[in-house]
Amino acid sequence: MSIYKCTGKTYNAKEDLKTLGLRWDGQKKCWAGELADAKLEELKKLAMQHNFSIFKNEIMVFGDEKETPEKP
Repeated sequence: MSIYKCTGKTYNAKEDLKTLGLRWDGQKKCWAGELADAKLEELKKLAMQHNFSIFKNEIMVFGDEKETPEKP
């Protein structure tokens, strides 16, 4: 299990992100949560379809390299 954050154009994927177990963090404006690493491929498919970025433990694993998550 790792901490994942999804940022960018996530609105159209929100129901799928909820189903995966992620929750909206309104303060950081991203979807975040602990997720089994086996779910990463499913998350990447959503990211490709909806054009958003994925961070695993604060390291980008998929998406736009210009985008960085907000630090607490």
